[in-house]
Amino acid sequence: MVVLSARNAAARRRFGNNPYMNPPPNHVGEGFHGHNGPPPPPRCRFLGQQSALLLVGIGIGYLVAINVGDYSSSNVGLDVIVKNLEQRRAAASATATTMESVGPMNTVSHQHREAAAHLRGDASSGVRVADNHRRTSSDVELEDGADVLANDSIKKDTSMPDIIPVAGKKNSHNTFRDMEGDDDEDLSVAQKRFVETQKLLSTQSIPTPTNPHVMKTPNLPDSKRKKILITGGAGFVGSHLTDKLMMEGHEVIVLDNFFTGQRKNVEHWMHHPRFQLVVHDVTEPIMLEVDEIYHLACPASPPHYQYNPVKTIKTSTMGTINMLGLAYRIKAKILLTSTSEIYGDPQVHPQPETYWGNVNTIGPRACYDEGKRVAETMMYAYKNNNGVDVRVARIFNTFGPRMHPNDGRVVSNFVIQSLQDKPLTIYGDGSQTRSFQYISDLVDGLHALMNGRYDLPVNLGNPDEYTVKDFAQYIKDITGSASEITFLPATKDDPTQRKPNITTAKRELGWEPKVTVKEGLQKTIAYFARVLEEAGEIIPTGQEASKPKPKAADSATVKVSPEAKLTIADDE
Repeated sequence: MVVLSARNAAARRRFGNNPYMNPPPNHVGEGFHGHNGPPPPPRCRFLGQQSALLLVGIGIGYLVAINVGDYSSSNVGLDVIVKNLEQRRAAASATATTMESVGPMNTVSHQHREAAAHLRGDASSGVRVADNHRRTSSDVELEDGADVLANDSIKKDTSMPDIIPVAGKKNSHNTFRDMEGDDDEDLSVAQKRFVETQKLLSTQSIPTPTNPHVMKTPNLPDSKRKKILITGGAGFVGSHLTDKLMMEGHEVIVLDNFFTGQRKNVEHWMHHPRFQLVVHDVTEPIMLEVDEIYHLACPASPPHYQYNPVKTIKTSTMGTINMLGLAYRIKAKILLTSTSEIYGDPQVHPQPETYWGNVNTIGPRACYDEGKRVAETMMYAYKNNNGVDVRVARIFNTFGPRMHPNDGRVVSNFVIQSLQDKPLTIYGDGSQTRSFQYISDLVDGLHALMNGRYDLPVNLGNPDEYTVKDFAQYIKDITGSASEITFLPATKDDPTQRKPNITTAKRELGWEPKVTVKEGLQKTIAYFARVLEEAGEIIPTGQEASKPKPKAADSATVKVSPEAKLTIADDE
């Protein structure tokens, strides 16, 4: 069809509704404003709609306007206009094939057919808009061959589908709607991909250097999914417990102030919708809504808990009070990770839960030992007076991936030293004994205790007992290290014997260690090998050392224990 320009439309209003009557020459281009004659007839709805469609392409509108203006001013017939536009459209199609896929020329071609049919009173023409944006190349060729009669008669193009315009909108809006429809489809594809990615990430962890393995997380129904808080959840034990609970499909909130915990330990869950990390100190109250609380927050290695003894005591006492208060308010079950250190330097071997211990209340270890003893006392005070559902686990020596390389413990020190062929340092004569359990066994024990009915203290450890000297040689053999074993002065209040009696755990929880020390050491050694590859040289922390401080500008090392001849890197 042909869309008349504004000046032709104005002329039609001034001189009547006869489409074949041209205005006088002196009125060409003159507007209708200020006209004193009879009011112009109402504008044809069809023409108004087709005029709006002209906005589809600025270039096409410009072409049509020029042709209509030139021919109207020279009294040229409408048939000539139609032919001329058809020729121009065909020429443009031949030189720009890409325009066929967009369809602006086809749109104009169909418009001038409809306009001509309407101007001649063809009632069967109807209001149609060509959906050129979704045309195929074969449709374009069919339209190119449509008959346009030069003797004032136009055949109806049966190849063009009828499209009913949206009520109250012009036909141009339909064209825009079709073009936007493809954008919506493209956007819809992107949205679908995004949703699919989000669904995938909500069902698993992402690989990281610290945790390269992918762990799946099932979707539990709301009736079975629990919201669980883990204080100290970014630490060694807490991060592994987080993994187990996430892989069960629960919602986990990790609370940590990163005194000894590390963000990289839980980095593989940071994207997950059911994981949340809260940076907070347990010595300050916090308001949360959870079903269970695993209270692990407290530095556990001698160099760390001796760094600030008062802070260690406050963490064990005030932190435990805050967590017990939270558990009491929200009716949540709470588990405290106590320690075998409450037995002190034991006089009973192996140590059962009924043994009261032998602790020096003013020694260097007292801040940790006595803090945990008080924490246990408060747990059962809240249980007896306030009805809080409590659990207490007494943990023996544990090792595995994500141990802090400078925690000063036996396993981490020996592994780091042997991997670097540095001397394996033993404090004392090496006759003191220790029992070592792998981290996965401990996590299983904590989980079984929390979900069981037994609410008295339970020992969680591996009864396999080693002398420290034999253990150092064992690690040296596994790593194939050329390190030498050296003996340094014994530390104060260092226990001479440490072995758990796990009869209660077997009876009440059905739990016992499954991973052998050798299997656990192989996994731990592989982990520390990756840490060394990333960090370079690591100088282990001595037993009397404080928590490592930030790196100095000159990267110097600080001597901490002259008699032990041990230095600590400032950046470790």
